[in-house]
Amino acid sequence: MESSIYNLGTNDSIVYQMKKNNKNIAPGTMQYKINPQDIINMDIENLKKTNLDYKRGCELENNTDENLLRLIPDTKTGNSVEWKLILVIKGIDDGHICLKGALRNPITGEIAIMSSLNKKSYENYPYRMCKSKDPEYKICQCKMLASLLFWDELKNRLLADF
Repeated sequence: MESSIYNLGTNDSIVYQMKKNNKNIAPGTMQYKINPQDIINMDIENLKKTNLDYKRGCELENNTDENLLRLIPDTKTGNSVEWKLILVIKGIDDGHICLKGALRNPITGEIAIMSSLNKKSYENYPYRMCKSKDPEYKICQCKMLASLLFWDELKNRLLADF
């Protein structure tokens, strides 16, 4: 299966998501089993040419135990292994915190990508969520929509591992 990254079809070229076999990933799909090579093969450089907001208000965040807990869903799959944190970016707006992260399954090597919101953010979030391993954060039950910073940095970190 071939994966790629593309913008959401808007004129701003700010938010990007994955697609598989030229098909959009269904809404409400949590992305647990991504082949690292699919991310490594993404053509980020061409997207940088048209991107208007590389960071989209986010900054790289430290890979801490606390951030790992905030990004692990309290689900059967989330509880099945001891995930390794690869990357976290953080967006803050008036106390609303959104973390976007990538985790590696140490058994399969597959990547999970998750978005997590703090309590101030998730109280009014209109879409499905599930608990995280941190009681103050919840995981968005959705596909990853992220700035080019996220995809570019994830690709770079995966390349460094190979």
